[in-house]
Amino acid sequence: MNEILILLIVLGIIGGISAFIVIRTRRIMPYVYCGARVNAWGAKLLSDSRLDELTESPGTGRILGALEDTGYQPYISDISREEGVDVEEVEGALNYCLNDTYQELIEMTPEERRDIVEKIVERINVRNLQAILTGVEKEIPKEDRMKVLTPSPTIPEDKLEMLASAGTLDRILEYLEESEYYDTLSETMEEGYAEWGVSALIWALDGFYYSNLWENIRTKKAQRSILEKMIGIELDAINIKLILRLKKEDVHPGTIAEFTVPSHLLSNEQIERMTTAEDVQSAAEVTSDTPYGPVVQGALQQFEETGSLFALEKALDEEILKMSREISLVQPFTIAPVINYLRLKETEVRNLRTIIRLKAEEVKPEDIRNALVRKREIELRPR
Repeated sequence: MNEILILLIVLGIIGGISAFIVIRTRRIMPYVYCGARVNAWGAKLLSDSRLDELTESPGTGRILGALEDTGYQPYISDISREEGVDVEEVEGALNYCLNDTYQELIEMTPEERRDIVEKIVERINVRNLQAILTGVEKEIPKEDRMKVLTPSPTIPEDKLEMLASAGTLDRILEYLEESEYYDTLSETMEEGYAEWGVSALIWALDGFYYSNLWENIRTKKAQRSILEKMIGIELDAINIKLILRLKKEDVHPGTIAEFTVPSHLLSNEQIERMTTAEDVQSAAEVTSDTPYGPVVQGALQQFEETGSLFALEKALDEEILKMSREISLVQPFTIAPVINYLRLKETEVRNLRTIIRLKAEEVKPEDIRNALVRKREIELRPR
């Protein structure tokens, strides 16, 4: 009798393990296919050494020629290279390439997490709206506003054109009356715009978007911890940049706190200490006992020498890319590789824009290279 009972228990355990394996396999198989595709795409991204070669090209036309054997060829092939390249036309082509990448990533992402990728891609809508607001504020001609916008897979181009054609900020609000951004922009127009102008609207939009994204992630069950890591490090970087920029401008701590976004590895107490610090250096010091500390502290000297936060912000961007790649490598059968590839592709397009524009302005190759966001060596470690 005891032997039969033991046998039944063993069979039950085997059955439970088998069921777990089947369920687990069903969950990860879509990510195996998805991960394989983004890894193949990732292998085709331009290396840092290839980007360095582009900075040595004698002109913008040669740069486009050097990109003919890449995935950018269909987008740049019709651009005239006689008597100099139209930089805005090149940037527009790169934007269309990026839009197609967004669309492909959304379509290939497993259905259970497609909504998150769509939400991440919606950053483009926010950036476009911020660019339009800035264009109206600075009275940039309407026909020139569309040139700086990135096509979006989640908003029709005619809607972008309508927003870009607005003559005043009030008219933009009218166009957005039925959108999710209306309340945030309306409140900021009444409370913060008078003091900070369009910057207040830009900060408010970032706060609204990232707060919603973070809230959305926190409601998920499957892969929530992965999403928190991948998105959380980006939110921390946004907070560090925002606080240091506003500290440099001697903005009141209460105003800084109002425009921060949710944080991840930075505690609320650390955020408060940063916003109430006396200056940039003191605020940066608060990060010393966080994963971002070595990077921030390492770049702080250049700020002290030049008064510019560019090097510090670039170093922080490189660290976020590095951390993202690390998470993606140790979590290959999750949404992490998709988000990681999205960041890498956006960075590549950003670097190409930088090279093209600075080359057209006849900036020295060395200075162009110093402006590029690099892929740092990664080291796998538990997080």
